[in-house]
Amino acid sequence: MAARSKVIVANDESFKDRNFAALDEEDESTAEELHALIERETGDFISLDEYLKRRGIE
Repeated sequence: MAARSKVIVANDESFKDRNFAALDEEDESTAEELHALIERETGDFISLDEYLKRRGIE
């Protein structure tokens, strides 16, 4: 037997009437900022193999 889901709509406002521009962020990160963040955090990342080894998973 297939499961069924019920969707409840909070209001009847259509998608075309919504103000999606309000969702845009004013302060967007630049590519340089993202690369700098990745460089700062690189030491915290470990490989999947290292993770499995630390957890004792084979």
